[in-house]
Amino acid sequence: MLNLKIKTLIILPHIDDEFALTPLIKKMNIYSQNNIKFVYCSERRSSSKKDQIKRRRDNIRSLNLLGININQVIYLNDFFNVEDNLLHKSSSEVYRFLKGIIYEEYFPQVFTLNYEGGHPDHDQIAIIVNKLKSLFHFNAFYFPAYNSRFTLFLPFSVLRPLKSQENSFKYIEFENFCWILSLRISLFYSTERFAFLMLTPTLIYKAIFSKRLIYFDHINLSSVNWSNSLSFKRYNVAYQEINKFINSRE
Repeated sequence: MLNLKIKTLIILPHIDDEFALTPLIKKMNIYSQNNIKFVYCSERRSSSKKDQIKRRRDNIRSLNLLGININQVIYLNDFFNVEDNLLHKSSSEVYRFLKGIIYEEYFPQVFTLNYEGGHPDHDQIAIIVNKLKSLFHFNAFYFPAYNSRFTLFLPFSVLRPLKSQENSFKYIEFENFCWILSLRISLFYSTERFAFLMLTPTLIYKAIFSKRLIYFDHINLSSVNWSNSLSFKRYNVAYQEINKFINSRE
Protein backbone atom coordinates (compact mmCIF):
# COMPACT_ATOMS: atom_id res chain seq x y z
CA MET A 1 0.00 0.00 0.00
CA LEU A 2 1.26 3.49 -0.84
CA ASN A 3 2.71 5.11 2.27
CA LEU A 4 3.30 8.86 2.63
CA LYS A 5 5.65 8.52 5.60
CA ILE A 6 8.39 6.10 4.56
CA LYS A 7 11.68 6.40 2.72
CA THR A 8 10.97 6.69 -1.00
CA LEU A 9 12.96 6.75 -4.22
CA ILE A 10 11.30 8.71 -7.03
CA ILE A 11 12.70 7.75 -10.43
CA LEU A 12 11.62 10.11 -13.21
CA PRO A 13 12.53 9.84 -16.90
CA HIS A 14 12.85 13.60 -17.48
CA ILE A 15 13.51 16.88 -15.76
CA ASP A 16 9.97 18.34 -15.40
CA ASP A 17 8.15 14.99 -14.90
CA GLU A 18 7.57 15.88 -11.27
CA PHE A 19 4.48 17.76 -12.53
CA ALA A 20 2.62 14.41 -12.49
CA LEU A 21 3.18 13.83 -8.75
CA THR A 22 3.11 17.28 -7.18
CA PRO A 23 0.36 16.78 -4.55
CA LEU A 24 2.03 13.59 -3.40
CA ILE A 25 5.56 15.02 -3.23
CA LYS A 26 4.40 18.09 -1.34
CA LYS A 27 2.46 16.05 1.22
CA MET A 28 5.21 13.47 1.69
CA ASN A 29 7.81 16.15 2.29
CA ILE A 30 5.66 17.59 5.07
CA TYR A 31 5.42 14.19 6.77
CA SER A 32 9.00 13.04 6.28
CA GLN A 33 11.36 15.82 5.25
CA ASN A 34 14.58 14.64 3.57
CA ASN A 35 13.18 11.09 3.36
CA ILE A 36 12.76 11.33 -0.41
CA LYS A 37 15.42 10.90 -3.09
CA PHE A 38 14.99 11.78 -6.77
CA VAL A 39 16.72 10.32 -9.79
CA TYR A 40 16.27 12.04 -13.16
CA CYS A 41 17.29 9.75 -15.96
CA SER A 42 17.42 11.39 -19.40
CA GLU A 43 18.17 14.89 -20.63
CA ARG A 44 18.28 16.63 -23.99
CA ARG A 45 22.04 16.39 -24.41
CA SER A 46 21.84 17.40 -28.07
CA SER A 47 20.49 20.84 -27.11
CA SER A 48 22.73 23.80 -26.35
CA LYS A 49 24.68 23.90 -23.11
CA LYS A 50 22.77 27.05 -22.21
CA ASP A 51 19.43 25.25 -22.51
CA GLN A 52 20.69 22.25 -20.53
CA ILE A 53 21.79 24.51 -17.68
CA LYS A 54 18.50 26.43 -17.87
CA ARG A 55 16.45 23.25 -17.60
CA ARG A 56 18.33 22.15 -14.49
CA ARG A 57 17.88 25.54 -12.89
CA ASP A 58 14.16 25.40 -13.68
CA ASN A 59 14.05 21.92 -12.18
CA ILE A 60 15.71 23.07 -8.96
CA ARG A 61 13.26 25.93 -8.75
CA SER A 62 10.36 23.53 -9.27
CA LEU A 63 11.59 21.13 -6.60
CA ASN A 64 12.19 23.97 -4.16
CA LEU A 65 8.51 24.86 -4.53
CA LEU A 66 7.73 21.31 -3.41
CA GLY A 67 10.14 21.54 -0.47
CA ILE A 68 12.88 19.41 -2.05
CA ASN A 69 16.57 20.27 -1.63
CA ILE A 70 19.13 19.75 -4.40
CA ASN A 71 20.99 17.34 -2.10
CA GLN A 72 18.07 14.96 -2.55
CA VAL A 73 18.50 14.85 -6.34
CA ILE A 74 20.64 12.73 -8.68
CA TYR A 75 20.97 13.40 -12.41
CA LEU A 76 22.14 10.31 -14.29
CA ASN A 77 23.73 12.51 -16.94
CA ASP A 78 26.31 13.56 -14.36
CA PHE A 79 27.59 9.97 -14.61
CA PHE A 80 26.90 8.84 -18.18
CA ASN A 81 24.98 10.02 -21.21
CA VAL A 82 21.24 9.27 -21.42
CA GLU A 83 19.64 11.13 -24.32
CA ASP A 84 16.04 12.30 -24.21
CA ASN A 85 13.71 10.04 -26.27
CA LEU A 86 16.46 7.40 -26.51
CA LEU A 87 16.57 6.07 -22.97
CA HIS A 88 15.89 2.55 -24.26
CA LYS A 89 19.34 2.62 -25.87
CA SER A 90 20.89 3.12 -22.42
CA SER A 91 18.55 0.80 -20.51
CA SER A 92 21.29 -1.56 -19.28
CA GLU A 93 23.41 1.28 -17.90
CA VAL A 94 20.38 2.91 -16.28
CA TYR A 95 19.32 -0.39 -14.73
CA ARG A 96 22.77 -1.07 -13.26
CA PHE A 97 23.05 2.44 -11.83
CA LEU A 98 19.63 2.27 -10.18
CA LYS A 99 20.38 -1.22 -8.93
CA GLY A 100 23.49 0.15 -7.22
CA ILE A 101 21.58 2.97 -5.53
CA ILE A 102 18.91 0.63 -4.19
CA TYR A 103 21.48 -1.96 -3.10
CA GLU A 104 23.52 0.61 -1.15
CA GLU A 105 20.57 2.48 0.32
CA TYR A 106 17.49 0.28 0.39
CA PHE A 107 14.16 1.96 -0.36
CA PRO A 108 10.96 0.16 0.70
CA GLN A 109 9.01 2.22 -1.83
CA VAL A 110 9.71 3.45 -5.37
CA PHE A 111 7.62 5.82 -7.52
CA THR A 112 7.85 6.32 -11.27
CA LEU A 113 5.61 7.07 -14.25
CA ASN A 114 3.27 4.48 -15.67
CA TYR A 115 3.71 2.20 -18.65
CA GLU A 116 1.05 3.74 -20.91
CA GLY A 117 2.60 4.36 -24.32
CA GLY A 118 2.78 8.10 -23.67
CA HIS A 119 6.53 8.46 -24.10
CA PRO A 120 9.16 5.75 -24.75
CA ASP A 121 11.34 7.00 -21.87
CA HIS A 122 8.41 6.75 -19.46
CA ASP A 123 7.64 3.23 -20.67
CA GLN A 124 11.25 2.07 -20.41
CA ILE A 125 11.72 3.36 -16.86
CA ALA A 126 8.49 1.65 -15.80
CA ILE A 127 9.88 -1.64 -17.12
CA ILE A 128 13.23 -1.08 -15.41
CA VAL A 129 11.55 -0.31 -12.08
CA ASN A 130 9.37 -3.39 -12.45
CA LYS A 131 12.47 -5.52 -12.99
CA LEU A 132 14.21 -4.00 -9.97
CA LYS A 133 11.06 -4.62 -7.93
CA SER A 134 11.32 -8.37 -8.60
CA LEU A 135 14.95 -8.28 -7.45
CA PHE A 136 14.68 -6.13 -4.31
CA HIS A 137 11.01 -6.71 -3.39
CA PHE A 138 10.15 -3.08 -2.70
CA ASN A 139 6.69 -1.65 -3.29
CA ALA A 140 6.51 0.10 -6.66
CA PHE A 141 3.85 2.59 -7.73
CA TYR A 142 3.30 3.92 -11.25
CA PHE A 143 1.64 7.26 -12.05
CA PRO A 144 0.02 8.28 -15.35
CA ALA A 145 1.46 11.36 -17.05
CA TYR A 146 -0.02 11.43 -20.57
CA ASN A 147 -1.15 8.94 -23.19
CA SER A 148 -3.09 8.64 -26.45
CA ARG A 149 -6.59 8.45 -24.94
CA PHE A 150 -8.81 11.17 -26.43
CA THR A 151 -10.14 13.83 -24.05
CA LEU A 152 -12.86 15.98 -25.58
CA PHE A 153 -11.11 17.95 -28.36
CA LEU A 154 -7.60 16.77 -27.38
CA PRO A 155 -6.01 13.67 -28.99
CA PHE A 156 -4.37 12.73 -25.69
CA SER A 157 -5.05 12.50 -21.96
CA VAL A 158 -3.05 14.04 -19.12
CA LEU A 159 -2.91 12.57 -15.60
CA ARG A 160 -5.62 10.13 -16.64
CA PRO A 161 -5.17 6.40 -17.37
CA LEU A 162 -5.87 4.64 -20.62
CA LYS A 163 -9.38 3.24 -20.87
CA SER A 164 -7.87 -0.26 -20.91
CA GLN A 165 -6.27 0.46 -17.51
CA GLU A 166 -9.34 1.87 -15.76
CA ASN A 167 -10.19 -1.32 -13.90
CA SER A 168 -6.86 -1.53 -12.08
CA PHE A 169 -5.99 1.95 -10.84
CA LYS A 170 -6.13 3.16 -7.26
CA TYR A 171 -6.18 6.74 -6.06
CA ILE A 172 -5.38 8.99 -3.14
CA GLU A 173 -7.15 12.25 -2.36
CA PHE A 174 -5.63 15.49 -1.13
CA GLU A 175 -6.97 18.93 -0.27
CA ASN A 176 -8.78 21.25 -2.66
CA PHE A 177 -6.62 22.93 -5.31
CA CYS A 178 -3.75 20.53 -4.66
CA TRP A 179 -2.92 20.45 -8.39
CA ILE A 180 -2.31 24.20 -8.53
CA LEU A 181 1.36 23.40 -7.92
CA SER A 182 1.57 21.57 -11.24
CA LEU A 183 0.16 24.61 -12.98
CA ARG A 184 2.74 26.83 -11.30
CA ILE A 185 5.55 24.44 -12.15
CA SER A 186 4.52 24.44 -15.80
CA LEU A 187 5.42 28.14 -15.88
CA PHE A 188 8.95 27.49 -14.63
CA TYR A 189 10.14 25.47 -17.61
CA SER A 190 10.77 28.07 -20.29
CA THR A 191 12.51 25.52 -22.54
CA GLU A 192 9.35 23.36 -22.44
CA ARG A 193 6.80 26.13 -22.89
CA PHE A 194 5.12 24.62 -25.94
CA ALA A 195 4.86 21.14 -24.38
CA PHE A 196 3.30 22.51 -21.20
CA LEU A 197 0.99 24.73 -23.23
CA MET A 198 -0.62 21.57 -24.62
CA LEU A 199 -1.07 20.25 -21.07
CA THR A 200 -2.44 23.51 -19.70
CA PRO A 201 -6.21 22.86 -20.23
CA THR A 202 -5.99 19.66 -18.20
CA LEU A 203 -3.79 21.23 -15.53
CA ILE A 204 -6.27 24.09 -15.11
CA TYR A 205 -9.15 21.62 -14.81
CA LYS A 206 -7.22 19.51 -12.28
CA ALA A 207 -6.20 22.59 -10.28
CA ILE A 208 -9.80 23.74 -9.91
CA PHE A 209 -11.85 20.56 -9.72
CA SER A 210 -9.69 17.59 -8.72
CA LYS A 211 -8.33 16.33 -5.40
CA ARG A 212 -7.45 12.89 -6.75
CA LEU A 213 -4.11 11.43 -7.79
CA ILE A 214 -4.29 8.13 -9.68
CA TYR A 215 -1.68 5.38 -9.42
CA PHE A 216 -1.07 1.70 -10.15
CA ASP A 217 0.77 -0.93 -8.13
CA HIS A 218 1.80 -2.89 -11.24
CA ILE A 219 2.32 -2.39 -14.95
CA ASN A 220 0.36 -4.15 -17.66
CA LEU A 221 2.11 -4.43 -21.02
CA SER A 222 -0.96 -5.82 -22.76
CA SER A 223 -3.05 -2.78 -21.76
CA VAL A 224 -1.23 -0.59 -24.31
CA ASN A 225 -2.10 -0.77 -27.99
CA TRP A 226 1.39 0.12 -29.17
CA SER A 227 0.45 0.95 -32.77
CA ASN A 228 -1.91 3.66 -31.44
CA SER A 229 0.45 4.86 -28.71
CA LEU A 230 2.24 8.21 -28.64
CA SER A 231 5.47 6.32 -28.02
CA PHE A 232 5.11 4.83 -31.48
CA LYS A 233 3.15 7.41 -33.46
CA ARG A 234 4.88 10.52 -32.13
CA TYR A 235 8.32 9.25 -31.11
CA ASN A 236 8.61 6.42 -33.64
CA VAL A 237 9.92 3.86 -31.16
CA ALA A 238 9.02 0.25 -31.91
CA TYR A 239 7.47 -2.02 -29.29
CA GLN A 240 10.42 -4.41 -29.56
CA GLU A 241 12.89 -1.65 -28.70
CA ILE A 242 11.21 -0.89 -25.37
CA ASN A 243 10.23 -4.37 -24.33
CA LYS A 244 13.36 -6.33 -25.24
CA PHE A 245 14.81 -5.35 -21.86
CA ILE A 246 12.16 -7.44 -20.09
CA ASN A 247 13.84 -10.70 -21.11
CA SER A 248 17.42 -9.47 -20.85
CA ARG A 249 19.77 -11.09 -18.35
CA GLU A 250 20.50 -7.88 -16.48
